[in-house]
Amino acid sequence: MDFKDILKIIATAASEKETVEIYYPKTENTPEGWRKIEPYSLSTDIGLEGEHLIYGEDRIRPGHILNAFTVGSKDNHCGSFILGKIKKAKLTKKKFKPKNNWKVEF
Repeated sequence: MDFKDILKIIATAASEKETVEIYYPKTENTPEGWRKIEPYSLSTDIGLEGEHLIYGEDRIRPGHILNAFTVGSKDNHCGSFILGKIKKAKLTKKKFKPKNNWKVEF
């Protein structure tokens, strides 16, 4: 899939507060494969050091970060995904309620 198509799918899901499935490579904590996520925001870097980006206003690049919660995760924190590493994305049409009063900022 093309980067712009993947980004549009994620932004569409976020604007509707719906989960999205992404295909992501192996990390030190998880194997390669599909992950269902709740998308929350885009940023220039991980954590507090990252500047938030707005889809449709800021220029989003493959090196930027998608902050998202992985559905079914035992952790109670937002994970970070490098946008350019996401190989595929698909809408689920399943609503989510933001966790811990987190804001969906797209």
